[in-house]
Amino acid sequence: MRILPQEPNGSSKIDLRVANLNDYALIEKITNLIGSNNLFLDESSLTKNSMDAFGRFRNNPDAYKNGKVLAVVTPSSTQQVADIIKLANDEKIALMPYGGGTGVMGAITPTQDCISVDLKNMNRIRNISYEDKTATVEAGTILADLEFSLNQQDLMLGHDPYSVPIATVGGAISTNGVGYRASRYGSMGDQVLGLEVVLPNGKILKTPAVIKSSTGPSLNQLFIGAEGCFGIITQATLRVFRSPELRVFKSFLFDNFEDGFNAMTEMFSIGLKPALIDVSEEIPDPSSGSKTVMYLTFEGYTEEVKAQLTRTITICNQRNGKDAGESLAEHYWNTRHDSAYSYKKRFLNGTPEGTLSAEPRRLSEYPHVSIPISKVLDYRSQCKEIMDQRNMHIREYSCWTAPELFSIILVNVDVADESEKSNHESISNVVTEILSIAQNLGGSMEYVHGVGTKLVHLMPQELGNGLSLLRGIKYSIDPNNIMNPGRLGL
Repeated sequence: MRILPQEPNGSSKIDLRVANLNDYALIEKITNLIGSNNLFLDESSLTKNSMDAFGRFRNNPDAYKNGKVLAVVTPSSTQQVADIIKLANDEKIALMPYGGGTGVMGAITPTQDCISVDLKNMNRIRNISYEDKTATVEAGTILADLEFSLNQQDLMLGHDPYSVPIATVGGAISTNGVGYRASRYGSMGDQVLGLEVVLPNGKILKTPAVIKSSTGPSLNQLFIGAEGCFGIITQATLRVFRSPELRVFKSFLFDNFEDGFNAMTEMFSIGLKPALIDVSEEIPDPSSGSKTVMYLTFEGYTEEVKAQLTRTITICNQRNGKDAGESLAEHYWNTRHDSAYSYKKRFLNGTPEGTLSAEPRRLSEYPHVSIPISKVLDYRSQCKEIMDQRNMHIREYSCWTAPELFSIILVNVDVADESEKSNHESISNVVTEILSIAQNLGGSMEYVHGVGTKLVHLMPQELGNGLSLLRGIKYSIDPNNIMNPGRLGL
């Protein structure tokens, strides 16, 4: 349902729940900027744009009591985004950019009353250059749509997260996401050449779409991973790649995680670049044994792929890796986006399954830390000790895309006598503890999903004096703090 602006004495009642939007004049200003068909005040739209995957699966429901999405606007151009930002500054209303809603850190859960700026109408592919190996696209472009268009020209996008069917280019840049192919092609931020951004004052910034510049700090980096705190990305020029001539799969089984990890570090030390690599110690149940699997995909030109595979086999054999054939890795590859398709079906189509349950449940967590290679095994040992003390079960340890990038899947074993709130608190406390250990070892508490609302309490330890610097930048360009307030500790 769309609520259209009418005179206060009109026949239809305008159900406005917040003071800032509780007057006809402001509604009229918004509709004059973007049209009545691009303003949504219905409950379904407000709910959808106030919750990401973090909220549906992991978040404490109490986290949603601090703010509300007051309205959803869907601009169709960069100028409309600029106009909305200018109005928000005039009215002192916070804005929260919205892409595909696939985040898992609460970056689009409102910390205060705000307007959601949904970029779904800004989904045009402006240009694909085979010669330059670039694609210029609007921020609301779905990754899968861009990938399809690139494939028609024998090109591909290097960024390949689980969320490809849903996630947008702008969202991926705003979290500096890591995908399955990152070991070969880099993170999303590595693929950004140029940006078009609307700043918090409504001015439009365009950076040169070049591979290298030596003209001061890169302005792109102010917005990559910034979760919309410094402006709204409206367009990006991305580095793209030739479609591979050959793709091969291979898996190895190791007696323990250490052997698999050491094989992985050797591969990276000599410059091997698999398209996909995941070394996982999988522990399905506390009473069961574990197995360590290395999943591999190599792709590129034929001679390179064959050479890398040959050398990888040698390295894994030297570390007691047992050749497990191609099927395990091929299945991994073919199902890597399935969870996104499931999420899209269950939660993004308005079905009842998408509602938060008030019933106690076994919560899981999936921390992702970046630490020096030399500290990984020590970190794993410390985490295991803590989990044993807290009666948490680790389902999986893994190094994904690089040996420095370490992840853990954990669940709370004893949840039968706990409320959902206490269950959430107990597992959150453990996550905070192990993330702090990573920071103390010279690492970072998150390498793939961003900060959102979930990890903001650890930002002072993460950045130290750098947080004051970011706060200074934030205040200088956004003195009214309208751009996605409450993120990154800003």
